[in-house]
Amino acid sequence: MNNKIEGIEEILRKEILCHGAISLADYMKICLTHHKHGYYIRNNPIGVTGDFTTSPEISQMFGELIGLWIGQTWIDHGKPRKFSLVELGPGNGTLMADILRVTKRVEGLHSALDITLIEISPSLQEVQKEILKDFPVKWKAKIENLPKQTTIVIANEFFDALPIKQYRRKSGQWMEVMVTLKDLKNLTPKEFCFQLMKTDERILADLNIQEGCTVEISTVMRDIIYYLSNHIQENSGAALIIDYGKEGNVGNTLQAVSQHMYSNPLTSPGQKDLTSFVDFKAIKTFAEETGAVVPNLTNQGDFLRSLGIEQRAEKLSQGLTSSALKLHKSGLARLINKDAMGNLFKVLGIRNENSPPLIGLEI
Repeated sequence: MNNKIEGIEEILRKEILCHGAISLADYMKICLTHHKHGYYIRNNPIGVTGDFTTSPEISQMFGELIGLWIGQTWIDHGKPRKFSLVELGPGNGTLMADILRVTKRVEGLHSALDITLIEISPSLQEVQKEILKDFPVKWKAKIENLPKQTTIVIANEFFDALPIKQYRRKSGQWMEVMVTLKDLKNLTPKEFCFQLMKTDERILADLNIQEGCTVEISTVMRDIIYYLSNHIQENSGAALIIDYGKEGNVGNTLQAVSQHMYSNPLTSPGQKDLTSFVDFKAIKTFAEETGAVVPNLTNQGDFLRSLGIEQRAEKLSQGLTSSALKLHKSGLARLINKDAMGNLFKVLGIRNENSPPLIGLEI
């Protein structure tokens, strides 16, 4: 067995044997972001040879239109002489590369740019540094201490990977979903399993949820949204969040993906992606508590259409050969069709209360 795999399993096993069952949030955090063995730390999971593919890898049009959105947002804010462009979880750097290729046509924008990428993975940072080597990029591992200036934040498939806690209504009371080991009487228990434990979590007290239902809560997401929304309120700017999710936190949405296929989240820890549906209702609530403005949630297909993706696709299709044209059309369909990413993925904007309406979301 690979030593790295042994490492992550042994860390979890020791934690449970020494301290008892751990929360799902702690399980996800260890599996995904452990400083040495975590999935995102030691892997490049994106692309055909990885475990999943994101919109920027499907078609250049996605990043181009996000670049258009950024350019218009900068213009609408009065073309500030300095502004921060921040991307959360930039993956292979493809999205930022496409954004920067398009926005260089916007006079004055690049000279005003302060680019910050929030990335915890050393291996992904190296990939990003290569693709973005011609630009002055700063990297941060945490979302904190951003420059006090107009800020535009982009988060594509970032919030779905944040740790969540799960709670289930059982016999009229709330139970937390924990992770433990099967057959603890065994001297060397190996298999992980879920376990329900009583909780007095106050945040659940006022929820009117039916018996057997599960709710999911991410305190990490809450803290990030509070920080970003307060920062935008104090310094002006906007955020664009694109992810798969829904309005509300009811239901078990935990999933694991390995080699582009769904998998058991409790097997081979540290070797697969662990995600859950983003609770956009919670994001809206947290942002609005800071005074920020949050337009109505829309789906990715409608958002990209409003920015002109079909017209852009038509222009790019000119001169393509039959095989390239087929690939181009399939990429468009995957991004905007309702039976693909177009409806599953949602788009939410956050802006300063004094900022103009956001293109594609309010106008």
